[in-house]
Amino acid sequence: MGAVAQLSSSNIDVEPGRPSTLTLQIRNTGTVVDRFSFEALGGGSQWVSFSPETISLFPQASGTVSVVVLAPREPASAAGAMPLGIRVASSEDPDGSVVEEASLNVAPFSAVGAELVPRITRGGLRGRTRLAVDNRSNCPYVAGVSGSDPRGALAFAFRPAAVTVQPGETVFVRATLRPLKRFWRGPAQTLPFTTTLTVPEDEVGPHPAVLPIDGSMTQGPLLPRWLLAALAALVALIALLVLLWFVLLKPQIRSTAKDQVKKQLTAAGVVAPATSGGGGGSKSGGSTAVTTPPASGTGGSSTASSAQSINGSAQASGNGTQVVYTVPTGKTLQMTDLLVENPNGDTGTLILARNGVPLMQWSLANFRDLDYHWITPTVFAAGNQMQLVVSGCPGACTPAIYYAGSLAGS
Repeated sequence: MGAVAQLSSSNIDVEPGRPSTLTLQIRNTGTVVDRFSFEALGGGSQWVSFSPETISLFPQASGTVSVVVLAPREPASAAGAMPLGIRVASSEDPDGSVVEEASLNVAPFSAVGAELVPRITRGGLRGRTRLAVDNRSNCPYVAGVSGSDPRGALAFAFRPAAVTVQPGETVFVRATLRPLKRFWRGPAQTLPFTTTLTVPEDEVGPHPAVLPIDGSMTQGPLLPRWLLAALAALVALIALLVLLWFVLLKPQIRSTAKDQVKKQLTAAGVVAPATSGGGGGSKSGGSTAVTTPPASGTGGSSTASSAQSINGSAQASGNGTQVVYTVPTGKTLQMTDLLVENPNGDTGTLILARNGVPLMQWSLANFRDLDYHWITPTVFAAGNQMQLVVSGCPGACTPAIYYAGSLAGS
């Protein structure tokens, strides 16, 4: 008793996203009516379905079953060959079950994307941005990175200069742009540029040979308007202080010093000589000069407060609350810079909190990289905890933050 099974092809070409259909011929070699069921075995078994799912055959009768292989168009459908087994199970004679073997040949497909974060960079001497290369293909993506601009006004530097991105991964490239010509004053200039990913000839495969990503740099003057205004205000303040010195402070200090000298001479029994007018002469008998030591004064004391620069980072490892930093006793943390990263494109919610009270909240699905810079700092008092809270992640998500500021005495 049992069955004999045969697939219409032992090599099955599979294109992710499109079904591949073949037939399975079954013959009942037993002496009684038997019902047969089917099971796929191997790495691609989850892609296989049968129609019908079971079949009943009289003794020595044959039947046909359709086998459909549908691999999803996603990185998990790795390109290449993998074994597949079709098990035909007999309900009347389990020991008579048979396995028909075949090979799945999964074709590679390309789904590569790239973006500049931020797309518009600003600076006078240089501009910095990052290129995010996202590979949603089922095969590796290898490319070199280069830059160009229509005016020939920029020099480019990339780190790294070439990337290898595995299926389902994202790689970041740091890009530095330097204007070849600089100017001290004047309005800002917009310099468009293109960052290009180029696949080597021996690595092209299904991927596009060239992938351009457009961006722009806003080049500002080396002396911005606010600095010129600040310098003018500083010069005016210095002039005002000099005027106050000569008009008010210096005469007052001189008068006070003379009064103190007179008091000390009088206390010592010495009479200071009277000063004559501009055209007067001296009397006969000579003159007497009195020299006295300068009066000693008490020096004042001043207290200067100092602030300590501080920075740090933290990376989450899934849902939950993580303490990033606890402010020491007697100190105050003034946070002025914050960078939030989601390099793996996780989903869920990320919250920055102070002692459990949310300060900022982000949806992870909406960004890869966000940075904040404040003139008025976010303050954490002594004993406060800076917390990173992650929720709603389906897996082990890894968002991260980098913070910077100053730690001052409270």
